Amino acid sequence: MSKKLSRRELLKGTALVAGSAAATAALSGCTKVVTQVVEVEKEVEKVVTQVVEVEKTGPINSFGLALPPDARPLDQQVWKIGSDMTAAHGHWMKSLYNLLWGNTMHDEPLVGLDYNNDPFPCGAESWQIAEDGSYWDFPLRKELVWTDGTPVTAHDYEWTLKWTMGNGYDFGWYYSDVKNAMPVLNREMDPSELGVEALDDYTLRIYTNFPCPYLPMVMCFYMPMSKTAFDAHGEMYELDPATYNGCGPWTLTKFDRATGCEFELFKDYKGVRKVYFEKCIMGPMAGGLAAYMAGDVPSYGMGAGTPPGEQAFINTNPVLRGESHPVAPNITSYLGFSMDPGKFPPLDNYDVRLALCKAVDKETMVGAVGKGFALPAWGILPPGFVNYNGDVLKQQDCNVFDVEAARQLLSKAGYPDGKDFPEFEVYCRTTITPYMEAAQAAWKENLGITIQLKALDYASYGEQVWTNKLAPMYRVEYSLDYFDPSTFLNVFRDGGRHPHSNPEWTANYNIANATLDPVKRMELLKQSEMDLVNSLCFYGLQCDISYELFPCTLGGDFATPDRNGFLNGYARGRSAYNDLYWTTSTCRDSLEK
Repeated sequence: MSKKLSRRELLKGTALVAGSAAATAALSGCTKVVTQVVEVEKEVEKVVTQVVEVEKTGPINSFGLALPPDARPLDQQVWKIGSDMTAAHGHWMKSLYNLLWGNTMHDEPLVGLDYNNDPFPCGAESWQIAEDGSYWDFPLRKELVWTDGTPVTAHDYEWTLKWTMGNGYDFGWYYSDVKNAMPVLNREMDPSELGVEALDDYTLRIYTNFPCPYLPMVMCFYMPMSKTAFDAHGEMYELDPATYNGCGPWTLTKFDRATGCEFELFKDYKGVRKVYFEKCIMGPMAGGLAAYMAGDVPSYGMGAGTPPGEQAFINTNPVLRGESHPVAPNITSYLGFSMDPGKFPPLDNYDVRLALCKAVDKETMVGAVGKGFALPAWGILPPGFVNYNGDVLKQQDCNVFDVEAARQLLSKAGYPDGKDFPEFEVYCRTTITPYMEAAQAAWKENLGITIQLKALDYASYGEQVWTNKLAPMYRVEYSLDYFDPSTFLNVFRDGGRHPHSNPEWTANYNIANATLDPVKRMELLKQSEMDLVNSLCFYGLQCDISYELFPCTLGGDFATPDRNGFLNGYARGRSAYNDLYWTTSTCRDSLEK
């Protein structure tokens, strides 16, 4: 039977046991060793450790939204937009080309675009196309309200588009897919016939002229106006904080033509866009690299027009170099021709337009003028864009530089060596570019003809070229509105923006564009672009490549490159500066001191 020892007795005997151990070992060869089993009672202390993870957050903004933990205090969460405050309108659905603020931060678009330019439900919570493709239904979010507290309904969206198109909207051709849009825009049909209908308070139906598989993307600019505020305070209600009534994340708190305006968060906004900034300031601001380095402006662009010394400074400064991000070449600059028979002869002669194109060495011109910041435009779709077909289009006759062939074509048209050729003007929007000056010189040297270049301000250009169609030739750049070939090709349809008529191409394009099979549709659209290029209603010039600098202290998904590695500043403005915030990083302290 074992003998029990207390812990105290055991500890007292420890020395004796240890001392006898050596002797036991020495006698083990002739001595019998008896082993006694001792049961020890131990006192046990149980220690339990619980790990609790505490989620760290930054300050809480006016939405009750917690900023990331590395965010600066709220009084520093301010976004700035430079503007000379001279444009007339403050709502996108009233004017694009005479618009004071050019983004969708103030009202809720039916569909949003994320930083990859993919569509997501915004004012609408979903969308569904009809089985026959004749219309789309957009159920709306019921929680959205105007800043006056009233609900945003499908009737608001319906009234807005009908008022917009019925009042000669300068961006109206953009909605040409909507049923009866162009007859309404041209005042040939009553706005009540426009293909938009509120089925109930929260369901909007949009009818289309043809099946339109990309319609949700088109709706990224479709924002409602407040009929209540319009009726009570007039068309310019959105330019006065006292009468402003919006439904987006921001509300107007200050408006001054001389000093600028301010927006603060609309605290009752219940939409899906996540905005961290507390305030947005717009107005006259210092420009240039020095202002950017000092933190006075949030971004800075670098392109072919940037002075070489400044480019070198940016590329050799480690902070600025790290803040430089490539912007996708999503803008195509091109020369357009008026093709209307008898209006500007001999531009209605195909051979004359072909001679003008073949007399310009586009590839050499773009290399010399662009200096690495541009690529030749062989068609209307820019390099890297959906369905780009530049390698094939480059081989088309109009894109092949051949001076002798150009001279023969002009002679065939009755103008040998340019003799008696009319002195036309090329209307240029805002500025006369070095590319147009190079083309002007090529026509003089290679064909013996004189073409003048005429610069117009933005609004005057739109009125004279698009509305009144007074330009024999015009230069313009066109940027994507969404990621589908139709965003570029639609503008060339008859009755649209451009001053030309091409019924056969328009009919074939409409069939291709309405094809619901996505693979077949893209194949047909490649042919449509090739036919458009060969019609010589336009001649591609260049697609500019640029870099945008933004501070390394700017955080959020919209401050990171998209899935193609490009910075998508375009989508930032579309989404009310969604997700962006200023961090506490010290990465640019050396610049701002």
